[in-house]
Amino acid sequence: MHKKIIAAAIAAAVAMPFAALAQSNVTIYGLLDLNLARETAGDKERTGVDHGELNGSRLGFKGSEALGGDLKAIFTIESGFDPSTGTAEQGGRLFGRQSFVGLESASWGRLTLGRQYSPAFVALDPFDATGSADRSVGLLTRKTGGIKPAYETRFDNMVKYRSPTFAGLEFDLGYWLGEKSGNGDALKEGNGHGITALYKNGALAASLTTQSVYRNATGGRVRTTGGGLAYDFGVVKPYLAYTQDRESGSVGSGKARTFDVGAEIRVTASDTIALSYAKRDERNDAAAEDAQGWSAYYMHDLSKRTTLYAAYSQLSNKDDANYALGNLTPDAGDDPRVVMAGIRHRF
Repeated sequence: MHKKIIAAAIAAAVAMPFAALAQSNVTIYGLLDLNLARETAGDKERTGVDHGELNGSRLGFKGSEALGGDLKAIFTIESGFDPSTGTAEQGGRLFGRQSFVGLESASWGRLTLGRQYSPAFVALDPFDATGSADRSVGLLTRKTGGIKPAYETRFDNMVKYRSPTFAGLEFDLGYWLGEKSGNGDALKEGNGHGITALYKNGALAASLTTQSVYRNATGGRVRTTGGGLAYDFGVVKPYLAYTQDRESGSVGSGKARTFDVGAEIRVTASDTIALSYAKRDERNDAAAEDAQGWSAYYMHDLSKRTTLYAAYSQLSNKDDANYALGNLTPDAGDDPRVVMAGIRHRF
């Protein structure tokens, strides 16, 4: 009898983890993207094995647990890394790409806390024909000249709400904390908020966004507003994106605007060409920093998970501008160029 009790206890202990797994699910996923690139900028040049051109390399874990009804707990932790060296990205963070936990319901939406994508990124990234590739000119919407745009990819310490979809329309709202100490305006430094509206109806997609960040301890703020538009005709999908940056308070009085127009062309079921032209006009307190350029990407899918690609990008910086396309920082007025070929694999 005593042996039967012990055997039953052991069986129960072994079964408990599997019972927990039955009520939840965890997915391990990842992506590796490496390329051989040649860069020039004025009299500077570089050849190297680079990473993250089409997408940033990552290893992630995401999961959910059913809590009853349509409510569930969700989480995502995602680490960015450089597969050419094995080193961590995002300043060496363990989970620098995403790290959040929250609750989700089909009825009332999703509420999450942690390091997350900004509302502006959610609004604008889908409307770059090159997918905001690492050295695409579309990144002029996020490039820092004299003005550091409020449009950043992700923020720490964010409380975020994503609404359910109503007739094709949904909202993404975020508020994040810089967690500074002090009093008055010093408490605001690093704080920010943003709101995005997304609309999808068949082949038509559109977005609008506004996002603000306090950049210093004396109340200086930068606001980015913008939006995107795309229509899928089948073989060709044109894109349009626009942003405007405006400084206020002690951070300065500069303003900038960026246009990004492009198209995705499906040559065959396995071959795609993406073209992008972007132009940024900036007037900050120190100078006028303008630039324009274009990018061309060719992608060939070997399978659903593996893609070969080749790309070329170039920027024309005006006299006071030194926007970069890759690892080289141009001198003012120099024009960076990059050509590359690589492979991306998802798992």
